[in-house]
Amino acid sequence: MALSLLERFVEEVNAASVDAVIELGDRISDESSARDRVLEQEVAERFNELSVPHHHVSGNHDVALLSLADNEAILDRPSGSRTLIIGEVRCVFWQPDVTLTRERGLGLSPGDLDDLVRMLAADDRPTLLVSHVPLSGHEQTGNYYFEANPGHATYAEIAEIRAAIAGAPCPIVALAGHVHWNTLTTVDATPHITLQSLTESFISGDAAEASGMIEVDADELRWVVRGREPVSIALPWRKTKSRWRAPLPSFVATGLH
Repeated sequence: MALSLLERFVEEVNAASVDAVIELGDRISDESSARDRVLEQEVAERFNELSVPHHHVSGNHDVALLSLADNEAILDRPSGSRTLIIGEVRCVFWQPDVTLTRERGLGLSPGDLDDLVRMLAADDRPTLLVSHVPLSGHEQTGNYYFEANPGHATYAEIAEIRAAIAGAPCPIVALAGHVHWNTLTTVDATPHITLQSLTESFISGDAAEASGMIEVDADELRWVVRGREPVSIALPWRKTKSRWRAPLPSFVATGLH
């Protein structure tokens, strides 16, 4: 159902008034390098029917048997780390290593964290931070894929990633895919949202048909997901960085009650 659902999505976008489409990766389920090229090309052809710009990050399935350069060539779009202005919103696209192995899960490559710190530090304006893998490290209890495989749902360096986000001068809302469900998690005053996919079926048994709409207006970001598992969320679109107070130390260690 993937291509027919994508075609319907493209029709709906072309009939609406939007600034751009952001695609969060895992456009295919990897099979072989030759087959993956065919599948990616079929997806790219549908995206090329959009009447608005489209922006991409690549997921672990996209680069399992193809390179990031292969993906960029097929899409005719960049997929690496970069900063864009979409509408009036500053968007940071972070493309760290998403190579996933059963043994190690997900881990950053040299320079990946430096790229994130550099891009976030470059501007103090409100920022939408886009990645394939969620950067919250949120709980996966009940997740069909990741409850028993939490190391595959986030990076081994999640503590360093969250510290980079907390230390950035800009207020951030983070957007990701990968974990196959719609979630909202807040970490150190930063909201993290994840989007289900068009074809995900582990919750209901049917394709989720999920797509999300982000609207930013003055001091509010609205996130609306359509499909079989709809979600509607309004979040502050802060103009200045908000930080929570440092947590209390251990009650046991301090003797507090």
